Amino acid sequence: MKRVRLTSPGVLLILAVIAAGGIFLLDLFYLEPHMENQKWATLREQAVRVEHGTQVVLQSNEDRLLRYCVAWGQTPQIARSLKGHGVAGEMDKFVSQVFDSTEVEIVWISDEAGLVTHGWRRKADKSVERWLPSEMDQVQASIRTLRGFDDRPPVGLIGLPAGVAICARHPIYDGQQPSETLGYLWIARLLNRSLLQEIGSAVGGDLVLVAGNSLPQGRRVESPALHTMWLAGDDHLAVAWLARSLTGKTLGYFNAMLPVVHIHRQASAARRMVLIILSLAVGLSLLVIMGAHILIAGPVFRLLQRLQLVEDGEGTVSSLVRDLHGEPLMLARRLESAFDRLARISKTDELTEVANRRHFEEVLECFYHQARRYNRPLSLMVMDVDFFKAVNDVAGHPAGDEVLKQVATVVEQVCRKSDLPARFGGDEFAVLLPETLASDALGVAERIRTAVMELSVDTKVEMNVTISIGLTDLNAAEIDSPEAMIRVADRALYRAKEMGRNRIITTHDMEGAVSPTESSKVDTLYKKLAGLDCRFKSFFLLAIQEIVEVLERRDPHMADHARKVQHYAVLTAQEMGLPERIVNRVQMAAMLHDVGMLVMPDAVLLCRGQLDGTELQIMRRHPLLSVRIMEGMEFLEQEIPAVRYHHERYDGKGYPEGIRGAAIPLTARILTVADCFDAMTTSRTFRQAMPLAETVAELKRNAGTQFDPVVVEALVAVVARLGEKIFDVPCLKGSTELEEMIPQPQGEPANA
Repeated sequence: MKRVRLTSPGVLLILAVIAAGGIFLLDLFYLEPHMENQKWATLREQAVRVEHGTQVVLQSNEDRLLRYCVAWGQTPQIARSLKGHGVAGEMDKFVSQVFDSTEVEIVWISDEAGLVTHGWRRKADKSVERWLPSEMDQVQASIRTLRGFDDRPPVGLIGLPAGVAICARHPIYDGQQPSETLGYLWIARLLNRSLLQEIGSAVGGDLVLVAGNSLPQGRRVESPALHTMWLAGDDHLAVAWLARSLTGKTLGYFNAMLPVVHIHRQASAARRMVLIILSLAVGLSLLVIMGAHILIAGPVFRLLQRLQLVEDGEGTVSSLVRDLHGEPLMLARRLESAFDRLARISKTDELTEVANRRHFEEVLECFYHQARRYNRPLSLMVMDVDFFKAVNDVAGHPAGDEVLKQVATVVEQVCRKSDLPARFGGDEFAVLLPETLASDALGVAERIRTAVMELSVDTKVEMNVTISIGLTDLNAAEIDSPEAMIRVADRALYRAKEMGRNRIITTHDMEGAVSPTESSKVDTLYKKLAGLDCRFKSFFLLAIQEIVEVLERRDPHMADHARKVQHYAVLTAQEMGLPERIVNRVQMAAMLHDVGMLVMPDAVLLCRGQLDGTELQIMRRHPLLSVRIMEGMEFLEQEIPAVRYHHERYDGKGYPEGIRGAAIPLTARILTVADCFDAMTTSRTFRQAMPLAETVAELKRNAGTQFDPVVVEALVAVVARLGEKIFDVPCLKGSTELEEMIPQPQGEPANA
């Protein structure tokens, strides 16, 4: 059966089909639903605007009626009429003038109890007609629930026998006793078809008022006045919201019909535009792919085939550029250059530019077997810069790198062309000397040692650089492999260091020098010294504890602060189930976290009010000052991050570096919560201690912003379990407890 192979046009056709299917699925599952949601969001905004516009027009009418009512309520005719002293027909004439000059359609007067005494309405021919007693009773029933008028709005909607109306009222005062209220003047304008048409034209739709106590079914829209909406065909949107009276009674609902055909057109046009853009983008991408295949992919494919041949060892690097043009040719030349550079990098140390360890061991293995086979001499020297760590500690790592470069240059200059100098790693170098006995190699080693002593290292401090060298050749015992040759030379190097450094030791000098018994004694002495080292560390921590106590005595309100923070931090770490080594690390960091306060001026440390900008900047330096104090002790390197970052916030708004979230070390996050817990539950010069319940609430409130929520949850659990007993802090009396926080040497206890 013939194997099917895809051609470029076939691949493009498959891509086109996949792209078309992708566009169809994108339109079906994302674009169309998204446009539909956008359309309904626009319709909801339109519905809210209509309801708001209607309320604005109604408010305008209400304000106008209220102004009329306030002006007319102060006329003497109304007061005299309400007291029964008015001239017959005087009020009729007054109301007639009101109807002629305004849009007011109904006027009535009530006493303080809400009893309607007079009422007028405008007839179709604009003449005035008095109310019948039955009509007064009906209106009186409508306003019965408004008793206690002073507590009700002076304007709003009201249901009258003639229909729903906009009404306003104003108190009528006695002219002789202005403080005495005789009754109320009411004026109203019916919410009839003409007024609804006026409002509808203002909001851009048809508006009607429908009787009913509930809204029709539709999509609910949350707004100040809850309303529903639904589509009435493809070109109109129906919006309904409740109309309520002054008393909150439902008078029906407003129903607005809005033309929305433009919204449908915009949604459809946007969808078509997106589909057109996607189709054009896919078509252009296919054209670019076709052109790239014709101009680049073919030559690149040939280049890849040649690379495969080079990898299999059947081709050469120089054959990569053959018969290539344009970008593939440039790529081939860059690959050729990269191969050469990789070949050099794979054999060379990047810093010193001498051979690296891997290349050195490969060459050593070849020369070793050749020397063994033909019984030829071969020497190896291994050298180490004396006290190199002190160079890094005193002058910094850039100075240490400069020392390594100069030592490598000296070694390379002193060695012969046939020798191979290399950097083994760190400050250790090696030189392979083919066709050389140990006695001849000793002269080369001495020249290297002398030249290194004469080095002038350009650093901030004056320093003397020396080197220790271990030398061996194939005549030394125990050498049966290239690895054994390196191991024997290393042993000679360490012997040179033990004898005082800056010297050369050959394996022949070491033969019979150290017995097994002496080696065992050396190991025992090393273990005892390691134990003494741990004792010195515990004495140091005890001294630090005493210094912290001196610091706390400077401010009585900070008494036992470090010990309490240590207690809360350890309880939190144990609640989180952290390993014992992490708990010990938290315990030690808590004791040292404020050691930088030792250098704070009293004006800042003992300030009884809020710190100003300069004092706050000085105070915020104390974590960095604490770190500077601790940096000189290598055994505290695991605690330094916790002390440095214990004032960082979980949301990144802390100091000194403003890191956030998981970038803050876990030990620092635990220390932050413990430190703030003690600060809140301890009295200060400027505030009293917070109760335990309020402190827990404050921690929870700031979880996720200032504090790690997981750490807060652990401390809250400890508080829930211990209650007030959490403040029972154990006393740390001596160095015995401190020793338990220090890693012990293997083989001997710390108190050995």
